[in-house]
Amino acid sequence: MDTFQNSRVDSLNFREFNTIKHIDILRDDLIHPVVCGNKWRKLKYPFQYLLANKLNTLVTFGGAYSNHVVATAFAGKAFGIKTFAFIRGDEARDPNHYEKLCIECGMTLIHSDRQSYKNKQALFNSHFGTDEKAFFLDEGGNHPLAIKGCSEILDELGLEYDYILLALGTGTTMEGLVKGIVERTMKTKVLGISSLKNNFDLDKRMMAYPKEHWQVFHEYHRGKYAKSDEALLQFNRNFLNETGIPIEPVYTGKMMMGFSDLLNHHFFKADDKVLLIHTGGLLNQGYN
Repeated sequence: MDTFQNSRVDSLNFREFNTIKHIDILRDDLIHPVVCGNKWRKLKYPFQYLLANKLNTLVTFGGAYSNHVVATAFAGKAFGIKTFAFIRGDEARDPNHYEKLCIECGMTLIHSDRQSYKNKQALFNSHFGTDEKAFFLDEGGNHPLAIKGCSEILDELGLEYDYILLALGTGTTMEGLVKGIVERTMKTKVLGISSLKNNFDLDKRMMAYPKEHWQVFHEYHRGKYAKSDEALLQFNRNFLNETGIPIEPVYTGKMMMGFSDLLNHHFFKADDKVLLIHTGGLLNQGYN
């Protein structure tokens, strides 16, 4: 699994962020061209478990433009594991470029109507309930083993930050970070920028952890999930031109814009140490 070990922490210099002296960025987008960012963090231990226990089938879930599903397909091909994905929505249409990548990697896609999709365990049981070698991996990679993989980010930093910021989908990465912070008795607070409108289940999920270590912001979704606009796209272009770092409009771009707004509202102190996590997802660069 050494192919997926290219992450690093860089100092970040961007004019819109110049009110704070110490801002770093975790370049998880460099882990792999497709299985990158928190996608690999969440998949690492599930695939290790499959290989160690001689299981040959991984079954997961996602939308038609799911980076997690694509990453699972690529990882499955790399490790010789059969992969299946239930895709939300059974409308008649041609496969999009995400789905074509999955199929090219040997993944079997099963399109489910939206009502049935809500009960993922029942879907799994109806197709794989008698297969003792099939492994259930929830949407977005949500699994206790995924939380373990995300917690390990903290061991790679070499510095205890006042704040860590990241974009949120299912919240698995945030939970892993906060769980790790509590276990390591760190003082860091994790700030999550939700990419989904009114996704207050994120707060419910995090209530198991001390509130001083986390906060979710719901006002930076730009309309809804995968919704972008010219201001967001221009921000991403400016960020790339000035830093040389590509970001996308679904997750990291929204997080960066949210961070900029928090700076403008004096949320941070000038001497705070802040880490921004680039969670990859660069297949989304052309999505709007």
